[in-house]
Amino acid sequence: MVKSKIGEIIKESPFKREYLEKYLEVSRNTLSNWCTGRTYPSVPQIIKLSKILNVKFEEMYEEEENERN
Repeated sequence: MVKSKIGEIIKESPFKREYLEKYLEVSRNTLSNWCTGRTYPSVPQIIKLSKILNVKFEEMYEEEENERN
């Protein structure tokens, strides 16, 4: 399973969420869903987000370990 770190990265960034919403051309609800992991951005949106936040694509997600062994 993949866990989104977008919310954490945005909190640590110097950008306000309103600015990111306009830059990415998404609604407040959409950005909120990305931050909580309810939904995920498309690849073009991830690329745009990674550029403005100055992070690598790989840093935006992490693999969760499976609890079933």
